[in-house]
Amino acid sequence: MKNILLSLILILASAVGFSQASGIEIDNRSECDIYIQLRGAKDCPVCEVEYTSRLILIPAATSVSFPNTTTLGGSFPSSPVFLHSAMIYSGPKQCRRLETWIIGENQTPPPSKCKYPDYVVFYAMDRECKVKCEKLKAVWLNAEPTCKGIARLIITS
Repeated sequence: MKNILLSLILILASAVGFSQASGIEIDNRSECDIYIQLRGAKDCPVCEVEYTSRLILIPAATSVSFPNTTTLGGSFPSSPVFLHSAMIYSGPKQCRRLETWIIGENQTPPPSKCKYPDYVVFYAMDRECKVKCEKLKAVWLNAEPTCKGIARLIITS
């Protein structure tokens, strides 16, 4: 009986260490458009970047939901896989001095291998490549339940 109970506890504990998402909700609460690429992997929990979405524009003061990865484009396949991080761009691709910031899963303690920052401060440029929002904040909230839930990315001024 002790072995069964111990096994159950170990299985639950190992699952808690990982919480990649099957989808994501991006909540842009700022007054700036945000350019982002989502990143993921075929299996959960795998933290390597196997897939990258097309560049996605999240308009100011808008929430966008992707319940799964099938519509993300880029190198994501047409069958669902998992999300673990995002790359935020400082502006549209035509801007010359683009900067990027990575945000995503940051699970501890081991055995999780995802160590992306779950909070970043960044700036955003408009379509004319002029800085419009100098200090934006992004927070990644892990998916619950593990490997099946929806992660959230919240952007504020």
